[in-house]
Amino acid sequence: MKSSKTCHRIVLAGEEGCRVLYCEDCKVAELEIGAMSLRLETHAFESLAVMMRQAEQRLALAKAARLEERFNARSGNVH
Repeated sequence: MKSSKTCHRIVLAGEEGCRVLYCEDCKVAELEIGAMSLRLETHAFESLAVMMRQAEQRLALAKAARLEERFNARSGNVH
């Protein structure tokens, strides 16, 4: 990877404080969250993205299941 002075990063998503940048020369994605910066090769970044989408889907399912449980508990024996 080149030094940060020679990299030409583009912002893929987000804003200052939480964003994803990409350097085409280095083929490296950089995830910035606050003061933390994580640099990943393209294949590792793609794997992380897949994992995050799966986690997001599972979280949504878990939330939906809890909402359904609460609804059913409140319904009681309604005829």
